[in-house]
Amino acid sequence: MAVNIPDVDVDVFAPEALANPFENYRIFRDTAPIVRLPKYDLYVMSRFADVQAALKNNALFSSGSGVAMNDLMNKAIMGSTLFTDAPYHSELRSIVSRPLAPARLAELRQRLYSLAEELVESLVAKGDFDAAAELAPFLPVTVVSELVGLPEEGRERMLIWASAVFNSFGPRGVERTEAAFPIMEEMVTYARSCTADRVKPGSWVAKLYEAAEAGELRPEQVGPVMGDYLGPSLDTTILATGSMIALFAQHPDQWDKLRASPSQIPNAINEAMRLEGPAQGFTRVLTDDFSVEDQRLNKGDRVLILFASANRDERHWEDPERFDITRRAAEQVGFGHGIHMCMGANLARLEMSAILSALIPRVERFELHDAERILNNVLRGYKSLKLTAHAVK
Repeated sequence: MAVNIPDVDVDVFAPEALANPFENYRIFRDTAPIVRLPKYDLYVMSRFADVQAALKNNALFSSGSGVAMNDLMNKAIMGSTLFTDAPYHSELRSIVSRPLAPARLAELRQRLYSLAEELVESLVAKGDFDAAAELAPFLPVTVVSELVGLPEEGRERMLIWASAVFNSFGPRGVERTEAAFPIMEEMVTYARSCTADRVKPGSWVAKLYEAAEAGELRPEQVGPVMGDYLGPSLDTTILATGSMIALFAQHPDQWDKLRASPSQIPNAINEAMRLEGPAQGFTRVLTDDFSVEDQRLNKGDRVLILFASANRDERHWEDPERFDITRRAAEQVGFGHGIHMCMGANLARLEMSAILSALIPRVERFELHDAERILNNVLRGYKSLKLTAHAVK
């Protein structure tokens, strides 16, 4: 039986809570290291030190039983890298991440930067545009969907599937969770149809089939592992890019600083991920009893690890609500931490860097007119971000 775990009776999956989650996260942090959400019988860990330690200790905080908040989803996509533990996780990750190796990304860099230059030039010439719809998705949809190599008839559904993947991670009984399951079934059916003879030669998925032929993967593993490319390679980068642009629109002084010192781009991306990282958190299952301060959880308990709360924890970050591109933000856990650090983090950084590098010499400031948030059980970002990019004169 869990000991000294206080209940916090808020519905974090209600629309208004998803739109503005950070006050609830602060309540969690101020209440105790671990709290329980009685509506979902879900334990939550929200402080930076505890979150970072849990993500580092994958032997105790296991991903092997799934990282979603419901058993149906955890069983449905068992076998993807996100749902595995060491040592098998490391073996699988080494295969799946081959297209994301530094040498491969170096080959891709020039293409991404060239495409970003062309896109940004055309958008700045327009002046008014929707950064969430026209800017943020361009590189992931144009380049990543091609690199993944799926048959053409499924690519237009990739963004819908990606959103559904993360919605399906939510608790049962939440309308968004239940609505996502049929879309997930559609994605699984499509993935099963993507046999080796139907995918683009030399693509990421083709490489999975080559690994299966070489005996590195069992043939039945290709489908679940394919999901590592279908969902996370798109939505997270798109939402992170949109949120980053919104932050610069809301903080023109920080845009001025970045324009004056473009070498700050890597740290600016870290700071944007700290404040507005798209993935709010995933669950882990305890492989043994666990204690923190005077609290105790038991072996088998499932805990929601809130990355987004940790990234705003006053116990770790000075003035955590402030966007400051000079802050030392490399410790942010927006990309995860430990062995489950996001495989696509370097690609995401490269895409975001390409966009910023194209914007800096062309845009003096952003004027934000209207913004609409997505509502997703796990992801945070913008559905619409209408602004004017005031060109450098």
